[in-house]
Amino acid sequence: MIRPEHEVKFYQLLGGGLKDAGWNRESMPKNRLAVIPDMTHYEAFASTRVAETVLPFLNGQSGVSGAEHVKGKGPKK
Repeated sequence: MIRPEHEVKFYQLLGGGLKDAGWNRESMPKNRLAVIPDMTHYEAFASTRVAETVLPFLNGQSGVSGAEHVKGKGPKK
């Protein structure tokens, strides 16, 4: 089992979470950590939720631009 504190440390070693991303995401690191609620690592391989979560990131799409995430508009579809 991978403990959450190890996941966070690994994420930090990749440059994530060490500074604020900035209002317009100008300092957002290229590495991201995804936490998928209500899912165990046993279920992850049998679910489409993991792919739905990571494919936009892998395709270079962040889903929101600028401060839209603060306004509550959520990802563009």
